[in-house]
Amino acid sequence: MKVSMVMAVHNGEKFLGETLQSIFAQTYPHLEIIIVNDGSTDSTKFILDHIEDPRVRFIHLEENQGAANALNIGINAAKGDWIAIQDADDISYPSRIEDQVNYLLENPSLVGIGTFVKCISGDQDIPDSAYEGMMNFKNSYVTRKQIRKVIYWGCPFTHSSVMFSKQVFSEVGGYDPQFKIAYDYDLWLKLLEKGDMEIVPKVLLDYRMHKSSLSNSDGYATLDEVQIASSRAIFRSVIQKGYNPPSVCLIGPHKACNNYLAKIVPRVDFDVFSTIDNNQKKKIANAIRNVENGNIDAILVLDFPEKHRILRMFWEKGLRFNKDVFLLINELE
Repeated sequence: MKVSMVMAVHNGEKFLGETLQSIFAQTYPHLEIIIVNDGSTDSTKFILDHIEDPRVRFIHLEENQGAANALNIGINAAKGDWIAIQDADDISYPSRIEDQVNYLLENPSLVGIGTFVKCISGDQDIPDSAYEGMMNFKNSYVTRKQIRKVIYWGCPFTHSSVMFSKQVFSEVGGYDPQFKIAYDYDLWLKLLEKGDMEIVPKVLLDYRMHKSSLSNSDGYATLDEVQIASSRAIFRSVIQKGYNPPSVCLIGPHKACNNYLAKIVPRVDFDVFSTIDNNQKKKIANAIRNVENGNIDAILVLDFPEKHRILRMFWEKGLRFNKDVFLLINELE
């Protein structure tokens, strides 16, 4: 099996050397390495120009085109049937590609796989609780069933750990350059519409966390992109039933619902039948009846601490998770 390891880098001089060492140390023999220099203005090009490994091909872009575009360019140039993503500041363990190939050979129906990860420090002080929280989430899901259950609520895949079919990548249109942050999550959602993905239950990557990895000044932008990506996937799922545009009921905290109506709905084309505050029990009962009567196609729940109380109401009435009811990530109160 020929694998192409693809990395896009923009001004990555600080950690690039360490990342390159991890790539060159891979034990899998049938490996091509493609590095896309995405318009770097630091010493990235100088570092790359001194690489003499015959497995490596370089693509130098004159101007920064963004990660999604750069990755698409690199993958389109790849000769491998499978694409292994490598981010420019993460560290792949020597057996990463070999272990993933062996997993795929044992599970040939999969369209993609990730791995467990270890979180390491970037250039900022990050509290231990952040590392623990990230690893607890990223390393909690393995099977296709577990992944499909949570995929609209969160992304269990770490971008730099994923390997996927180039053919299926092309079929779904690759990375969407409209996304500046959640381009990877959007791709996983599209790949999952073509087949199953799983996660190798073994730590094969050091994932470098930065302040920008966490909720900070870009937190709202990240939330918006993640909700747009998941909502578009839900839209595609619901219109398969023949409803276009889908009519939905939105349930969640007041601020979260307002943000969703203002920023997400115009990018998704849902027909919002009603919006319900998460503590309005009678209106929630009405939403259930509207699903049963065919007045609405789905209920979207924006995550909040007491969500299980409402979700239990849905299950007791026979509504189906990720069919009639979808739980979306949310950080707004």
